[in-house]
Amino acid sequence: MANFIAIVDANEKRRKSFIKKIKSKLSPFEGLIQNECYSENFHSVWAATKKAPISFLSNEKKASILWGDAFYGNEHERIDAEKLWAIWNDSSDVKGTPFDGFHAGLTYSPKCGIIAGSDLLGIFPIYYYSKGDVLLLGSSSELFQFHPIFEKEFNPIGLVSILISMHIINGETLLKGVKRLGSGKLLVWQNGSDPKEILQYEFPVSNKYFSLPFLNHVDILDKAIEEAVNYNISSRVKYILMLSGGLDSRMLAGYLKKTNADVEALTLGLPKDFEVECAARVAKKLLFRHHVAEISSDQYPVFAELQTRWEHCANGFNTIHSWGIPSYLRDYSERVFTGYTLDAVIGTRYLTWALSPSSNTMSFESFFKNINAYGIHIDILKKLWRKEIFGDAVEEMKSCFQKVYCGYSDVESQRAWCFNLYHRQRYHVGPILWRLSFGAWPVSPIFDRKVLESAGGMPAATIADRRAQEKIVCKRFPNLAALPLDRNSFNTEPLQPRIRHLILKQFKFRLKQMNLMEFLGKNRKNSERRRYFRIYDINGPGWLAVRHQAENYRENVFPFFEKNILKEILPSPSVKINLKNGIDDASGIKSLLGFFLWTKDHL
Repeated sequence: MANFIAIVDANEKRRKSFIKKIKSKLSPFEGLIQNECYSENFHSVWAATKKAPISFLSNEKKASILWGDAFYGNEHERIDAEKLWAIWNDSSDVKGTPFDGFHAGLTYSPKCGIIAGSDLLGIFPIYYYSKGDVLLLGSSSELFQFHPIFEKEFNPIGLVSILISMHIINGETLLKGVKRLGSGKLLVWQNGSDPKEILQYEFPVSNKYFSLPFLNHVDILDKAIEEAVNYNISSRVKYILMLSGGLDSRMLAGYLKKTNADVEALTLGLPKDFEVECAARVAKKLLFRHHVAEISSDQYPVFAELQTRWEHCANGFNTIHSWGIPSYLRDYSERVFTGYTLDAVIGTRYLTWALSPSSNTMSFESFFKNINAYGIHIDILKKLWRKEIFGDAVEEMKSCFQKVYCGYSDVESQRAWCFNLYHRQRYHVGPILWRLSFGAWPVSPIFDRKVLESAGGMPAATIADRRAQEKIVCKRFPNLAALPLDRNSFNTEPLQPRIRHLILKQFKFRLKQMNLMEFLGKNRKNSERRRYFRIYDINGPGWLAVRHQAENYRENVFPFFEKNILKEILPSPSVKINLKNGIDDASGIKSLLGFFLWTKDHL
């Protein structure tokens, strides 16, 4: 990624002192290249890989910076810093046209001040803080504290939303006055005025395609995804595909093969993982050179420190392992194709979160119950909080969630679709893309307006539970649909099994009936082959090390929590945590671990 910081401060001595302080602290990884630009009272500095797509210009009258890939208009013109300036400052409409692609950009002039924005989903983070005639903004708020005007003060509201849902809401962070720019919004600031967030883009939910048959829906989505992949391809670039054993990256692999791009594949895991075995079959079928690597759990404490420092718990704490991916990407390519969050756009299972099976109705209450399943249950939170600090924050925050949820659409399924994209995908899954860009710049169809518009106009029956997505793979890539599919379970049944697979399946069933499968199983090494169950195991060696690391700061949080309740939720590392669902139920506990670590430097 480009980890950037920018400042507008008329006090030249103070501005230069701030930039000098933060330069040595800016790079989360060794080997990144730093660069900078400045104009009048503005100065920005960033750290990124050598081949990161970054364009900038500056003179005494203006500055413009574009980090990443931004495509303009229906012709998908790739823009640079000069074109960015023209669109945002020389246009009669400051909103301009939203850009496709994963990026962040900002412009500055003494007359217009700051304009800043990022990709359609707001996954590239922009945080900001202002006081008087000073504005601080960056991809992280971590370095704001080194400016003398910054007043570091804990914001309880930020913590409430994180522990309820494992992510922030309405831009509220753990530090008072620090806001995260909203998805689809431009930040506009002029000297002497408060920052304003101007809506530029919102997810286009509609009933546009409701009257069409299902197969037409499949064709519309297929065409939109294929076009989004195609315009991102350059014959001069070598690509690495994050190839899991699952559906999203398999679909992308099929589209990439048709482009004849120079593609290699990287799968994370151990050789015997279902994930790796399924991905290897896909790579072999498509003749992609296949690399396999696993992130050492020994490094989890290092990754925990990185996530705490640069993300301030805003994105939960589940995916710390992904900080280990960039080191592998740097060896292969300058661009990485990824299917992260693709299922949430075109094949989401999250629509059913709003469904009450007993009544066959959809509601916020059902949806919130599933959101809260990844946090700490609200009834437990009410006991955990110290009332004198948090008051009725739990119920107030639930009302806030409901207001946001209901504001997206009049159609319940579209409310669920939007909320999931704006929150869970943006904060839980999306940050992985930001981290990947330290190794290679992410490319994905999720940053395309046509893909979002197509999915947003589909009925729930089409995009729920991956119905259309599975049909696309079976129709367009039947050779891939016939291969085993990793579902993060012991079921690797192909979408469209061939006769040979069905015969083998029947043979295994007969063996099982004769108790021979159990005998064969005893001769195999007893290990967890479902990768996600292994890497998310809060009692596993990596997370146990993080628990020991965080335990040093338990006393820091005593002013906020009831000690005995806290001990029940998160016991000492010597105690095994028993959970019904090891992945979901551990999420809220891990958010607490992140908060423990955050207090080390901020409380």
